[in-house]
Amino acid sequence: MQTLVLCCLVAAAAAAPQQFLQNNRLVSVGQPEVRILSQRFDTDQEGNYEYAYEQDNGQKMEEVGRVQPGSQPETGTITMEGSFEYVGDDGQTYQVAYVSDEGGFQPRAAHLPVAPAQIPEYAQLRAEHPELFWAENAGVRIDDQFNQRSGQFDARRGGQLIF
Repeated sequence: MQTLVLCCLVAAAAAAPQQFLQNNRLVSVGQPEVRILSQRFDTDQEGNYEYAYEQDNGQKMEEVGRVQPGSQPETGTITMEGSFEYVGDDGQTYQVAYVSDEGGFQPRAAHLPVAPAQIPEYAQLRAEHPELFWAENAGVRIDDQFNQRSGQFDARRGGQLIF
């Protein structure tokens, strides 16, 4: 029983945050203190923004967000472009530039893997059977037998789209 209590106390002590106050600042033991060298955040009335910071450990980040209003109130999209830089565990500095928009998050960096080129068999299949690739054509089948909004076929109307 005493061994169990001792083990629980040791586990609790190891799991406790390893922090203390020094000059009225919380300091973590075993981790270097990181200072913010610069920080900026600007917005305008339309919702566009620019954000950036730099830390003394080599980490940098900057981003610009631009709003494209939609056709109706409270709609639209935002495109974000930016980059970040950090020092990896191996001591090298890594830089990543990115765009994030309707196409998703699209990073670019020398250290990131590149998607393989299209295999010839896939290109041939695409040319011979375009109806198999309806999802890549905004939900519309080549033979117009697919309802883009409801996602259902309409065999009763001879392949007409139902809206």
